[in-house]
Amino acid sequence: MAYVAVISLAQTLEELVQQKPHWVSSDDETTKMLHSFRVSLKNFQDFLENTSKRRQHCGEVEELDREIRTAVEEVEDVIELKIYKTMKREALSKTLRTLVEKIEALKRGVMGCRFGKSKVLRKTMEEEALHKTLSPLVEKIDVLERNVMGSSFGTNEVQGYVDPTNDELQVEASLLGHSSSRRVAKLNPENIVVGLEDDLMEIKRRLIGTSSNREIVPILGMGGIGKTTLARKAYDDFEVRHRFDIHVWVTVSQQYRIRDLLLDILSRISADPIKQGTNSDQLMDKIYKVLKCRRYLLVMDDIWSCDNIWDIVSRTFPEDENSSRIILTSRINEVAMHADPNCTPYEMHLLNLDESWKLIHDKVFGVDQQFCPPELEEIGKQVAQNCQGLPLALLVVAGHLSKIDRTRKSWEDVSKSVSNILVNESDICLGVLAMSYNYLPYHLRPCFLYIGVFPEDREINITNLINLWISEGFLVNKGLKSLEAVGRDCLNDLVSRNLLMVRSRRWDGECKTFGVHDLVRDLILRVANDEKFLQVSRIQVATNPSANKFHVRRYSYSSRIYDDDDLCESSSSSSTRTLHFFYGLNNDSLLGQFKLLRVLAILDCTFHYFPLVIKKLVHLRYLHIFNCHEYIHSSVSELYNLQTLIFGQYSGLPVEIWKMKILRHLEVKRISYFCVPSSKEGSSFKLQNLEQLSYLNISCCTEKLFSGIPNLKRLKIYGDKGNMTSEKLNSLSCLNKLETLKITCYRGYYERPPQSKFALPTSLKRLTLESTYLPWEDMANIVMLPNLQVLKIKDNGFVDGRWRLNDEMIFNQLKFLLIHKTDLEQWKAGSVNFPELQCLVLKECISLKKIPQDIGEIYTLESIELHNCSTSAENSVKKIQKEQKSMGNDCLTVLVNSRR
Repeated sequence: MAYVAVISLAQTLEELVQQKPHWVSSDDETTKMLHSFRVSLKNFQDFLENTSKRRQHCGEVEELDREIRTAVEEVEDVIELKIYKTMKREALSKTLRTLVEKIEALKRGVMGCRFGKSKVLRKTMEEEALHKTLSPLVEKIDVLERNVMGSSFGTNEVQGYVDPTNDELQVEASLLGHSSSRRVAKLNPENIVVGLEDDLMEIKRRLIGTSSNREIVPILGMGGIGKTTLARKAYDDFEVRHRFDIHVWVTVSQQYRIRDLLLDILSRISADPIKQGTNSDQLMDKIYKVLKCRRYLLVMDDIWSCDNIWDIVSRTFPEDENSSRIILTSRINEVAMHADPNCTPYEMHLLNLDESWKLIHDKVFGVDQQFCPPELEEIGKQVAQNCQGLPLALLVVAGHLSKIDRTRKSWEDVSKSVSNILVNESDICLGVLAMSYNYLPYHLRPCFLYIGVFPEDREINITNLINLWISEGFLVNKGLKSLEAVGRDCLNDLVSRNLLMVRSRRWDGECKTFGVHDLVRDLILRVANDEKFLQVSRIQVATNPSANKFHVRRYSYSSRIYDDDDLCESSSSSSTRTLHFFYGLNNDSLLGQFKLLRVLAILDCTFHYFPLVIKKLVHLRYLHIFNCHEYIHSSVSELYNLQTLIFGQYSGLPVEIWKMKILRHLEVKRISYFCVPSSKEGSSFKLQNLEQLSYLNISCCTEKLFSGIPNLKRLKIYGDKGNMTSEKLNSLSCLNKLETLKITCYRGYYERPPQSKFALPTSLKRLTLESTYLPWEDMANIVMLPNLQVLKIKDNGFVDGRWRLNDEMIFNQLKFLLIHKTDLEQWKAGSVNFPELQCLVLKECISLKKIPQDIGEIYTLESIELHNCSTSAENSVKKIQKEQKSMGNDCLTVLVNSRR
């Protein structure tokens, strides 16, 4: 994968110039060499991007790709190893200088002159060493560049090549008279379901049937046929949810741990904390007690074996003859028979031709029956027929069709590709998926393959993934967009191609978490392995001789490593850039051999002491430590390249943290203190690049602290309610770029402070207040925020029973309002107070008597949701809906969900 190597080296050179300017600033030859590298890399990047647009690569292009990757990775390894050794030497020199200064003081400056000379000499030696390192590499890259540009696929021919996918659909959109397919990409793909209507009706019938026995409802079928989709539709169905008291969804998958499954189930049905050391039997007992005498719906998705998993579940989930139900999804019939020999499994069928074409049509043109030209419909039906009725294959093909020109030639090319897969591939679905990968633009390929580092069926957080992409160097900043925005664009592109499955979205449709289908993950692991991009656990490397030229640079361990040799043998320390340990690491001292490591994540593991070996890894950009009994050590500041630091335990932040100038994302389970340098230690301290900070104790909030992180965009605060004073809140006002703020206070009653005046940053767009116990009168401070779009009030964020808004209190930009678990009884408001509101959600507002009738008059309002609120509040919202319908407003959606 030469493209990744090229953009990675380009970023390494840029960082070298920015962070170590004294190594190159006074050396003209070194500066010229770095410029030569940049020019060559730009030509390589253009060559790779342009040749990737050709659908059929010849052997010459593949060989040039391998040569570029080999040469560029060698250059990056040599440069980064030189940086590592130089930094190590500098650290030693710093220690020696400290000792010399002490001797200096004793000998009245006698040694000072000699030391000064040695310092100048050392700087010259550094520049000379870098010059000698770069010289032979420049020559090698120059030779390769001439070969590439002189090939039959060089710049001249590439520039004459016209890519039909690059005209932004302007010509065909004007010819066909409809909007481009980019409009369709904004739809939520998981909401478009075809061919499952009858299946859903049957599953619902069995779930809400009159039988009082606990019944098993198995859903069986081949991979990619839609078992999980059908189960999810039934699980989310309003009538089904209203039927059950408790709803639990767990994904089992091929590799699972009983304890993890039990913890997952318990976390979904009980808010009580789980004591450390609780064993599986105790967890089973707690689950049983919570579910006892309650009607529950359990979904166990993706079960692969008939081992003791079902025996444990059957003992854990009580049979109280209250019509509880359990849905199982599996590819294996024996699983259903083992769970209940008397049950009748529901076997899913493949889609027929009409259903197949409808699924492609709706995905490409939208469910509003946008016009499809007859010449495309004919070809589209051929494509649909070639997918043999398998929904996953149809979805992936539709995702690709939605990205290309709506011309006969473009669609015929896709039809031919699918036809070839039918001839050459025994597995139609994997063949279609591989075709879709081959059509991916080069910049999306590493982003897609990187998802393979996560264990099977893992729900992946978008923010964390984008931080990993940035640390790996996959994202290129083009124009004024931030790298985060570029990463989100890449993610949305992969979602719109139906290669990723969205698991959760924000109220506005923005993706929060996602997963991948098992077959898609199989493809990722196969391609990542063949291309030496990633190795997962003990997967054996490919036997392709040409592929063996490369060292794998990324490793993911999704099972616990008990033998230190496993780590040493399976990863080449000389070139490894990434290590993910999802189930712990026994011997952290082994990490010191990975000198060029960029990403290190150690999960499900507790260190007694902060692993000081990490400070040697000067190239680290991303560090995630799951748990540690010791606070973050001051030596972490020596990781001058670190961009993301996640520490899953309570800790203070040492004053040395201010030396980490490129730190972007800092997340600690609880930040008990945040040291600020004194005037003697430095008056110009600033973390200019820090954009996200979690979770800061409210007692740390001072104007002095926040003035040192002026570009903060997202902040999470926690602490004792008694510390949430106006002074602390006012200190936030200097954060004039802050967009998201969440404040969570400790639970428990205390004497509420009197109404006070405070000012939050006017730049805020999202605000969450949880257990803050503010009086509703203090909402006058919130209404002043001119850019606020999302307001969430949780668990007595405001108290006092009455919220009255006069006509002057206007939330001008508010689009989403959530009120969850408050003592609110009377709410007086109208459409004038929320002119832009789109979604109103009320949860567990059991004291609220009614929703203001005038809320229904808000022109922009799309939905009102009530979850477990009072009967009178439910009746009032139904009255609002009825009134709006009588006035011709059918756009307002009302959802009422109650456990009564």
